[in-house]
Amino acid sequence: MKRLITIILILAVLLPAAALADLPDISELKPEELLELNRRIQIQLFGEKLAEGIDVPASDYIVGEDIPAGTYRMTVKFPSSGGTLVVYETSEKRKKTFNSSLGEFWGVVEIGKVELEEGNLVHIHGNTLTFFPYTGLFN
Repeated sequence: MKRLITIILILAVLLPAAALADLPDISELKPEELLELNRRIQIQLFGEKLAEGIDVPASDYIVGEDIPAGTYRMTVKFPSSGGTLVVYETSEKRKKTFNSSLGEFWGVVEIGKVELEEGNLVHIHGNTLTFFPYTGLFN
């Protein structure tokens, strides 16, 4: 019985170490390579959590860096508060590709479909939006 407990304890100590052995070595990466890796990880995590909805607070976001390119459905997190969503073609904020006032006052608590392309700047002001994947009108 003591041998069995000893073997179980040894396995409990060694298995987590073996799992960590599979992680890539990032110690030699340059700062810009680490930032790129972090960006890619964030994009991957965004995509995996998207089905549950991802809260995106008010700020400016670059598509392809902060938010993956794609087609989204969005809901207003705080409907009784106002806000705006503006999507610009680029970060220079010259040409708008989408513009909407948000909240119950404006009658907009959900945006059915917004296409975000690589390089777009997404400007959310005065509210938080919850992003979901766009799955069509009947889903």
